[in-house]
Amino acid sequence: MKTRHPGPAKVDRSFRPDRALEWAMGAFVLFGMLALFIFVRPQPPAELTSANAAQAMLDFRENLPTASTASRIGQVTAGAAAADVLEVLGASAEDAEAAVAALRQTGLVDRKRMRPGTALTAYFDESAMQDDTSRLIAVSIKPDARNTLLATRQADDRFFVSVLTARMMTSHRRVAGEIETTLAAALTEGGGKPGHATSLAALFPDDAALAAGGLRGDRFDAVFEIAEDERGNFIENGDLVFAAFNGTNSHGSWYRYTPGDSGRTEFFDANGVAAQPFLTRFPIGRVPINSGFGQRYHPLTGYLHLHTGVDYRAPAGTPIQAAGDGVIAFIGFNDGYGKHVRISHKRGFETLYAHMSKSAGLAAGDAVKAGDIIGYVGDTGSATGAHLHYEIRRNGRYVNPMTLELPSGRNLASEPEEYAAFLKQKAMIDALRGATVPDSLMAATLLPVVHTSSP
Repeated sequence: MKTRHPGPAKVDRSFRPDRALEWAMGAFVLFGMLALFIFVRPQPPAELTSANAAQAMLDFRENLPTASTASRIGQVTAGAAAADVLEVLGASAEDAEAAVAALRQTGLVDRKRMRPGTALTAYFDESAMQDDTSRLIAVSIKPDARNTLLATRQADDRFFVSVLTARMMTSHRRVAGEIETTLAAALTEGGGKPGHATSLAALFPDDAALAAGGLRGDRFDAVFEIAEDERGNFIENGDLVFAAFNGTNSHGSWYRYTPGDSGRTEFFDANGVAAQPFLTRFPIGRVPINSGFGQRYHPLTGYLHLHTGVDYRAPAGTPIQAAGDGVIAFIGFNDGYGKHVRISHKRGFETLYAHMSKSAGLAAGDAVKAGDIIGYVGDTGSATGAHLHYEIRRNGRYVNPMTLELPSGRNLASEPEEYAAFLKQKAMIDALRGATVPDSLMAATLLPVVHTSSP
């Protein structure tokens, strides 16, 4: 008997409605899932869209490598310029020069060399080191008490400078008490500066001891301006506005005031009278001027040089008067000045009178008064004709006799409007001092120790 093996099964290809429905449902589901995958993208939550989405991305930065930024501080010295300092700190020579050049464009730093002592803060991207130098990204300096400069590298590698200027407000500070060592030390301890002591002493020119620092136990009272920012932080000291002194050799009080008509600031006493002039600009009267103070070509040598005085044109033999009270420091002859006289005056001033034909019989050490005749106009020495060469020196330095600010002796009491304005300012200063009468400094209530106060 032969065994029959079953052959391949036949597929029933006849249409069956129940099977067709199953196929249609499966195809629809598959197509729908594919459509969702292709056309639908994940979206952030509604609260993280737009700007908030960008902010949210910052949370991922901690997972990314960051640049290594470092700040280093250096200081300009007499032997190291600003660019040199930046190179020492790690900048390339090109970056250092570019940053310093940008800082100079502000006009707030010297065009040639920054002042020794100027501090620079340099910021580097240390991830971009090359040849032992770091990529300089910014430099900050403070050229003065008011301003801060920041030079930052831009996308084109140029440095752009921003200037931050503090908003300034003027206030006042009072320092009063007794001198224990020197006036400068007492004022500095109270928040002033040594220059305030110099200004105060200059108001009492006949007190040599005060000019040298004062005597122990001498009493003083000073008010000066101070500059503060909008938060009340101290920035710098300003000018002296009031000074009083009650010492062994002198006493008095002075108020700074600027008359509206002249615009010239002076110190006036409590009665509105300015200090009397102690020098004159015109020792032979108001005569024509041949040559003023400043650079000029010498009429004999032809070289450009500083003309250290003023040349007054006058006939030979015209009397020359002492410009102020003083002592003859020198009388003699040399090739330049010819026959000349030099007089020492108070407050560190000297006057010189050159090219005289003869002197008036004086000798070194003789005391003279303002207006005394000390000699006569001539043409001795390096002179092209009869004239007076007149110099004023202050603490050994030449000053322009025509522009030097000298006391005027002006009396505001004779000018009702100016006097009223002066009294108003005086009252403000007295209020700062807590004073009730002009002579309160002289009262026994003056504190024996330094103290400060500000409104």
